[in-house]
Amino acid sequence: MGLGLISTPSVTVAACILAAGLLGGCGDQSGVALARQACAHVDASIRLYEQSLRDPVARQAAADRLSAVAQLEDAEQPAADATSANAEWNPLMTTIREIDGTDEGHLVSALRQQCALAQSPNPQPPVTNNAPGTPRSGPSTLPGQ
Repeated sequence: MGLGLISTPSVTVAACILAAGLLGGCGDQSGVALARQACAHVDASIRLYEQSLRDPVARQAAADRLSAVAQLEDAEQPAADATSANAEWNPLMTTIREIDGTDEGHLVSALRQQCALAQSPNPQPPVTNNAPGTPRSGPSTLPGQ
């Protein structure tokens, strides 16, 4: 063993640690990219929803609201993928999925806040700490809270 070779288990452990660090960083970056992709749909949805509120023609307003919902539905998969890459994007995915039982008007504020985080120069997922009795840091990402 005087050849200066490192034992195989040491190399394996070092390689695993290095790979975990690199993949963890990749997950964060892909999570951000996917959250931004979801937010492109969210932004389009909010524009259509707000346009529907101003449209004096009822038929066009209804069509805009349907298009807005379709955009949020299109945002669901990239938001779910962002959550898979980094579970801290779960509030974005959860809020988007609320469209199934909630008027979009109740979601706009939370969606804007969550997407502002994703689209910032140094994006950080929403802070989540749901342990009972543990104070939350930062604003709530849920509508009405």
